[in-house]
Amino acid sequence: MATPKAATHKDTSPLSSISSTINAYKSRDLTNIQNLPFIHHFLPARYPHSVCPSYASYASYCFLGSIAGSSAMVLSTQALLIAVGVGTQSAAPMAAALNWVMKDGVGQLGGVIFASQLGKGGLDFDYWRGKVTKWTGPSKEKKKTQKRGNFQRGTADTNPKRWRMVAALALDLSTLLEICTPLMGPEWFLPCASIANIGKNVGFLAASASRAAIHQSLSMGGSTVVSDNTVSREENSETKSSTNSPSTTARSSNLGDVTAKSGSQSIVASLLGTAIGIFLSRTFCSDYGTAGILAGFVVLSAVHQVCTYKAVKVVPLRSLDRHRLHLVLTSYIAENCKELIGDNVHGSEVAEKESFLPMMPPDESVHWLSVGSSLMDICPSGASELESLLLTKETIKQHENYVLKVHPKSMSNANGDSMVQLTFLEGATDDDLLRGMFHAYTAYAYMEKHYPNPNNSHNARMRSQILLETHTVVSSQMPMFIEHLRKVGWQIGLGFVNVECGSSYRLKIQSI
Repeated sequence: MATPKAATHKDTSPLSSISSTINAYKSRDLTNIQNLPFIHHFLPARYPHSVCPSYASYASYCFLGSIAGSSAMVLSTQALLIAVGVGTQSAAPMAAALNWVMKDGVGQLGGVIFASQLGKGGLDFDYWRGKVTKWTGPSKEKKKTQKRGNFQRGTADTNPKRWRMVAALALDLSTLLEICTPLMGPEWFLPCASIANIGKNVGFLAASASRAAIHQSLSMGGSTVVSDNTVSREENSETKSSTNSPSTTARSSNLGDVTAKSGSQSIVASLLGTAIGIFLSRTFCSDYGTAGILAGFVVLSAVHQVCTYKAVKVVPLRSLDRHRLHLVLTSYIAENCKELIGDNVHGSEVAEKESFLPMMPPDESVHWLSVGSSLMDICPSGASELESLLLTKETIKQHENYVLKVHPKSMSNANGDSMVQLTFLEGATDDDLLRGMFHAYTAYAYMEKHYPNPNNSHNARMRSQILLETHTVVSSQMPMFIEHLRKVGWQIGLGFVNVECGSSYRLKIQSI
């Protein structure tokens, strides 16, 4: 009887807990991390069955990134205190306090202005170019520009990953400016600190706005149909696990629980980061002044950026924006419109290929596809050309809710490449958006196959033939395409499909 008691005592000893922690990290088995001491207090209820399988990786990287970010902010605060004159005999306490309050006020005002435009244009340069033109008036010199594609930078709802990276960059650049403020002299404190505070408020607001969509994808409601792989793992697990995890259709969302636990994780990470930042400022950084603070910031910023990137990369978003739909359609078209290969279009597989770095085009469609062209751009010849571009659905006597115009390879096009213009009509639904994008990609693949060489002899009749032939393919394949999207877990409903830019136009046709 002594042997079982010894074994029981060994299982509950502190050394055994430490050993299990080390083994968990060595084996990278983060799914069972809830068994570690005190960890379950920071995880959603019924973890891991209540969240997406990639939740553990996301939370771990976010935790490390928050520690690095909080440590860097401690160093930047120290630099700002030096710049405002704290600790020097010549510093006027009232002036220093006034400057500090003023830079906070300017920063908060900048954050309010940013939030007012967050859901409109976002980072869409064409949108802001149109805004500036509206305010300043059109240019007197009209330059003839070549047709070109565009790409969707998206809002915090449609592209939360890109905005999460924007937030991380804004916070680190603002922190860097704060650290460099002492090098510019006391007279530059207020402008530099105010600009840095605006950047920080932009970063905080962008992170908060993007966090909602990310948490929705990680929560029970957003991950009910994460992938067939998840379902198969649960089906092959023990009977107890399957009974404790009800069918995916019967689950309710636990978004609030996921958000609350994310907040508690952030608090702990902030406390640890603050402690590390104080340690660095009192030891290494204090011996080398601003140069030492700057060196410490470079290391912490690199950790923050890498962890943020890896954290959002593992999140399988359920909605379809233009880039994610590009990855899905490219995979589908490559199979010659045969039955989809599930692994190529699952959210987890798309997440691995997804590109979301700020200010960078996500895919090659930016060179050949323009979504939301104006009426004058897509139909320069007037109403007669518009009538020729309207396509009629085969099942019902009704026109499609989009206008598609193709430009086969020609020396007159930019770089001689094929070009597709797609504009949706007012009232287009998510199904119409998918149908229009499916037609655009099918038409482009058709032109690349049948008209691979640039030729200036392409006429309106040939373009009409391309539209009609590819429209027949779309009409026959679209039901199966939609069925497969729903089968592998993509959310297709009101607001879950968004492929237009902030500068995109929609056409309103009174009569046909």
